[in-house]
Amino acid sequence: MRGSILKLFAVPMSLALLAMAACSGSAVVTMTATPSSDTFISYRVGVASIRLLTSSGKTGLTVLPTETMVDFTKLTDLSEVLGAAPVAKGTYTGAVITLDYSAAQIIYDDGSLDGVELTPLGANGRALGVVSVAVALDPSAPFRSAAKQAGLLALNFNLAASNVVNLSARTITVTPMMAASTLPIDAKTVRVSGPLLGANGAFFATGIQPFDGTVAGPGQLSMQPSNTTTYEINGFVSTGTAGQAQLAAVPANTMTSVFGTLTISSDAVATPVSTTAPTGTTTPTGTTTPTGTTTPTGTTTPTYTTAVAGTTASSVSFAASQVLVDSSVQGLGQDRVSGIVSARSGNTLAIEDATLLQNGGTNTLATGTTIVNIGPNTLVTFFGQSVAEFISPQQISVGSSIDAFGTASNTSNGGVLLDASAGRVRLDLTTASGLVTAQGAGNLVLNLTNLGGRAIHALDFAGTGAAANQYAVATPSLDLTNSTVSAPVVVTGFTNAFGTASPNFTASTLLDPTTIQAELVIDWSAGTAAPFTTFDSTAITLDLSNTGIGPRHQIQIGSQVIDLVGLSSDPSITPSTTGSNTLFSIGHAASSTVESFNTLDAFVTQLQSELNGATLATGMTAVGQYTVSTFAFSATSITLFLNN
Repeated sequence: MRGSILKLFAVPMSLALLAMAACSGSAVVTMTATPSSDTFISYRVGVASIRLLTSSGKTGLTVLPTETMVDFTKLTDLSEVLGAAPVAKGTYTGAVITLDYSAAQIIYDDGSLDGVELTPLGANGRALGVVSVAVALDPSAPFRSAAKQAGLLALNFNLAASNVVNLSARTITVTPMMAASTLPIDAKTVRVSGPLLGANGAFFATGIQPFDGTVAGPGQLSMQPSNTTTYEINGFVSTGTAGQAQLAAVPANTMTSVFGTLTISSDAVATPVSTTAPTGTTTPTGTTTPTGTTTPTGTTTPTYTTAVAGTTASSVSFAASQVLVDSSVQGLGQDRVSGIVSARSGNTLAIEDATLLQNGGTNTLATGTTIVNIGPNTLVTFFGQSVAEFISPQQISVGSSIDAFGTASNTSNGGVLLDASAGRVRLDLTTASGLVTAQGAGNLVLNLTNLGGRAIHALDFAGTGAAANQYAVATPSLDLTNSTVSAPVVVTGFTNAFGTASPNFTASTLLDPTTIQAELVIDWSAGTAAPFTTFDSTAITLDLSNTGIGPRHQIQIGSQVIDLVGLSSDPSITPSTTGSNTLFSIGHAASSTVESFNTLDAFVTQLQSELNGATLATGMTAVGQYTVSTFAFSATSITLFLNN
């Protein structure tokens, strides 16, 4: 196998993917998730299958042939490649996604240590098992498969639109909202995970095995790194040609995770699928870690000719920014625990509801408290680190997002204990969200609401030197113009060393009220035939005087929550004009179908034919930028559920 892959490297990169799809077309399938203002610690659900639908309504390619467990909370900051499969020539108008909730593990973050586990129910109030959703692509942009061509099928699971939480009953009512597009849905970092098939000084190829699972997706991808690509191979870091040489020495079939930018470009336009770094996965280019380790900036990208459905001939490229090889978890005696450090005492770390990847590949949720023991011999690295240097285990603090490698065992109370005292810990990026209480030169003080995606009350700051209501953040070279007192901000970076004085966190990126992704959600408990005062191809105006508004009616901007019912003017929702791709969806609760549209015009045209008095709207979400002073919401995404 390795020899055949190395022969592929002799083929020009413009033909790499085409060699895998000589007679048929090829589909690069990705999946991501839209977060919810209802914060979930875990949303683990079985993805039983994903099947393409032909224009005649028949099912075609099955992308995931075997059920695999997916934690959708891990997909809110990245897109995962599910496969790069050969597709029979023809036109495909959608996909059928089958989800299995029979063994779901959905944990809501109510601020308590371990959160609240919720029982999933269907709209009929009964326990939810297997459910299928048929998702239609925009009629003007179906997926067209032709010989020696490839295209993108992007899937998005909307957590806010799909779920209504009843905390007092400890239940969650699920009506899955899954959208699809042949255009990039967002600008998140893309991850390709799978066995290494081969590598030389210039290229490498991997199979596809998504979600840290054991189920292989179809196809393989060939990628070209740059001289600034960073590598971490079993704890040893390197950059560029040195790292690629080390990767070439890694045995075939070793599991590899590659993070980077997947880009689709046409003759006239280049549209990036991924440009931003997700929490806990990848370091932004040109940033500095708390210990001074500088990550690289800039990459070059290989291209191979493809055709994006509904467009002229295009090219797809993948710029690999980070490469991880953690072969220690594959039969060599080590296990991996991932999660957010909730407390630290000496060399003992606590992680709530951690993910345990056992030696051999079994991936499980370790509910309750997982203990990780570290020591002076624990090797510590930063994700995206480019230069080898000593990093003290003291760098691990409360709020740190970590991958810890060692030997796992069970405690007397049934919990998990990982001994990493002779192992290693990788520090991933984490986020801190709060309201500004003070601004200085190159620093902010925040009243935190979330750290590492966890409600702040679940974290024990004893011994850290930090206080949640006066959390000091270093912001070197970041623009603080809009980070004024009382403004919500979201910073991404690393916590500073445990037990050290201020600052408590070093930020590499910062979002303020003008750049934070706002999330709108509104329900109509019994349904309404008139959710809007007006809606046309230019704008949708919510009717806040509607007496049927349900329990959810808010816009969340980071740590700021705006009650829609209390606004003095009805908010107007317009499509984003910032250059991001837009995706608008109409869900049908009774028939378990979703219609996806790439433009507001097409969305509204269809909605006007369906929202005709007999059909009722039950819920709506939107994602984008909200301007408080003008009640204007610029949306990259809108979902509307109808009761039919």
